[in-house]
Formats: sequence, C-alpha cells, structure tokens
Amino acid sequence: MGHGALPGHNVRHAAAGGSRAKGRHVPQDWQEHPSWEQGPELALTDCERLVVVSAHPDDESLGVGGLVTTADRAGIPVYVVLLTAGESSHPPHETCSRHALATRRLAELDAAVDLLAPGSPVVFLGAPDGGVADVEDEVVAALSEIVGDGQGTLLVAPWRHDGHPYHDAAGRAAARVTAGCAARLAEYPLLMWRTLDPVEAPWDRMSVVRLDEDALQTKLAAIRAHSSQIRTGGEGQWLAPFHVPVEHLVVDRVAVPRPRLELRVAQAS
Repeated sequence: MGHGALPGHNVRHAAAGGSRAKGRHVPQDWQEHPSWEQGPELALTDCERLVVVSAHPDDESLGVGGLVTTADRAGIPVYVVLLTAGESSHPPHETCSRHALATRRLAELDAAVDLLAPGSPVVFLGAPDGGVADVEDEVVAALSEIVGDGQGTLLVAPWRHDGHPYHDAAGRAAARVTAGCAARLAEYPLLMWRTLDPVEAPWDRMSVVRLDEDALQTKLAAIRAHSSQIRTGGEGQWLAPFHVPVEHLVVDRVAVPRPRLELRVAQAS
C-alpha cells in the first residue's frame, strides 16, 4: 500500500500475518493524585477501526498497548502507522550501525504488534528519526489518505504537548487530519509521566482505558518485545508508568468544526 508521501513508505505486517529535561516524579506521585483513573472510559462502542500513530517503535506498546489489544479482542480492526524506525535511539558504533538498529527495531515492532493485535498491518512512513517535524506536511498527507473520511475511525497518536519534538509533531499531524474529517482523536502521553508535575497534567481532558489482567500482561509482553530499548538489568523505573492497569489519553471534548467538502476536494486535486 504505497502512499508516495515519504521515502521508504511501505506496509509491513506482524510476524503472524531535543526533549524536556527528565523530571523526578515516580509512578506513586501520579497514582496519588485525586484525578488518577477518574476520567470517563474511552468509548469504543462506535469504533469501526483503530489507527495508531507511533513516532518510534515502542511508542504504541508503551502508550496504548492495552487499548490496542482491547480493540483487537473486541473485533475492531487495528492499523499501526509508524513514522520512523527509531534508528537514532543509540549512538552508532562498530557493532551496531544505524541501519542495523533500524532493522532490529522494525522487527521488534512486528513482534510487539503480533502480540497486541496479531496480523494487523503496520504502515511504515520512513521519516528520518530526528526529522519528523521537517516532514510534518507529508505525514499529514499520508495519514489523511489512510484515514479517509474518518467515519467510524478512532485515530490515536502521541500527545502533541508531550515535550518530545517527534511525539509533538506526530500529535500535531494527527490533529490536523482529524480537523478535516469525521475521525475521533485521542492522544497518549509518553514523556509527560517523567517530565511534568502531576498538577500540570490535563486531567479535565483525560479519558481512561482500564486493563484487565490479560490485557495488562499482553501489553507488558509487547513492551518486552522492544528489547533494544530495555536497559541492562531490567526494565527499570523509566518503564514503571506503563506497568499499571490503566492508560490515560487526552481527548478534546468539543467537536472541531469540519471544513467544507468543496475545499477538501479542491485541495486534494
């Protein structure tokens, strides 16, 4: 399924088919906040398709792995749109070039998606790791083609105010897409859990996905599939915010006005 938007853009399948300074907040700080897990449940009743945008391999597992496996178990088709191969997560060295790391991380993503939603397609846009903001317009064009008119689609992407430039660009692109179609948008924080004070979180816009034990264990297995990103000696405190049986997503409560159909057609021509 070629969209011609970015170099290397292609469809993959699972095997079965500068940022903010690091904060000092630990999971207990967040879980003790009175708004923790208090938002409305993210509705999937009208969802006919889940499209998950991931700036790097592992974003999808960390941020919404539980949502993905819950949707798959409910019979909702899942599509994962990967922006970069994450080849810059480690400095290159003689035993692991950037190309080798990209190849490994793409394989890890396939394995993770195969755990969360077996056989679901992964669309790889091939943006450079470090240059997502530079090709944001192309990402919008590719996502628009994938989402189409958006009817029955829930588009999920990193939060556009997460504090990581590539997460933010992915979130902005998704928001631009949903502003022009009927798709719903939900954004998942990643760095927020480490860089913001709990009182700074947008609790009034948070919806939650509560995970049963099976969904949680499936999510944790998917996180472990990204083995190149797990620190020596265990998964560590940096992963702890994603080990809890709830996911928080930022959802705009007010509908965004849709542009007139004539303008959309004219822009597409």
